[in-house]
Amino acid sequence: MEDGYAYERYEEPYDYEVRDRRVRAARGLQAVDGLTTSAAFDEPAQRYVEGEISATQLRDLVDDYYDQKVTRGVERYSQEADQVSARICEQLGTNGFTLSVPQLQGIHGQLFAGLMHDPYYERNFRDFNMTKKEFVLARESVEYGDCATLAADLQSALDAFAPASFAPDGGASYAASVAALVTRLWQIHPFAEGNTRTMAVFLIKLLRSHGFSDIDNAAFEERSLNFRNALVRASYRNVPLGVAPEPKFIDEFIVCLLENRPFPYRNRDMAAAELFHAKGMLAPNEE
Repeated sequence: MEDGYAYERYEEPYDYEVRDRRVRAARGLQAVDGLTTSAAFDEPAQRYVEGEISATQLRDLVDDYYDQKVTRGVERYSQEADQVSARICEQLGTNGFTLSVPQLQGIHGQLFAGLMHDPYYERNFRDFNMTKKEFVLARESVEYGDCATLAADLQSALDAFAPASFAPDGGASYAASVAALVTRLWQIHPFAEGNTRTMAVFLIKLLRSHGFSDIDNAAFEERSLNFRNALVRASYRNVPLGVAPEPKFIDEFIVCLLENRPFPYRNRDMAAAELFHAKGMLAPNEE
C-alpha cells in the first residue's frame, strides 16, 4: 500500500452550526413552490441538528411518518416540503459530485422519489413544453428549453462551462461564470417539476466541489424565491420592448453565497419595468 494511505468511507464530521444552517436552507427552499414544512420534518430535524440522528435517519423518519399516514390521507403539500427538505439534508451531508447530466438527474430523482404525480418524471426529463406566468415579467414567461433537445442542451451547457479565476477581483468573475452556467441549466428546465430546488442543490454541491465548503446557508434560508426570480430575469429576452437578459441579480446571489451574506434585492426590485409599462402599469419597484 503506497505511502500507507487507503480509500476510506466518507463520514461527515458533526458540526452543530453546519447542520443548523443546512436544515434552515432546506426548509427555506420549499418557499420556491409556496410550501412550508410541518412538525413531521421540524421535530426530527432538530434531533439531526443536535447530533442525535444522522441525515439518513432523518430522511427515514420522515419517510416512515408518511408511509404510516398514507392510508389515512395526508396533506400533499406538507408531505412534499417535509420529504424534500429531509432529502436535501441528506444530499448535502455527503460528498461526491460530478459535473454531468446524470448528476443533475440523480439529484432530482433522489429529492422527488415518490412525490411526482407521474413517477416517470422523477428521473426522466419532461416530454412536453411548458410556460409559466412570472411576477417579475408582468405575467410573461421565460422561453424554456424544447423538450425534444433537453439532454443535448444540458450537455452543451456543461461542456461550455469554464469557471473564471477567483482572483484578482475577489470572486466577481468566478461568481458570474458559475451564475451563467446555473442560469443556462435552469432556463433549459429539464424536469416536469422541482427544477429550482434541484438546481439549488446542484449549485451548492458544485461550489463545494470547487473548495467552498460553507455553501448551504443564509442566501437560501429566506431568499429562495429571490433566487428563482434572479434566474427568471437572467433568462428572459424581449427585443421589441428592449428587455435583455439581466444577469446582475443572479451574479449577486452567487456572490452572497460565497461571502455568506444576505441577498440585498427584493423580488419587486427585479421586475422588468418595460414589460409593465407596455401593459399600461407601473412596475412594482415604481409604486
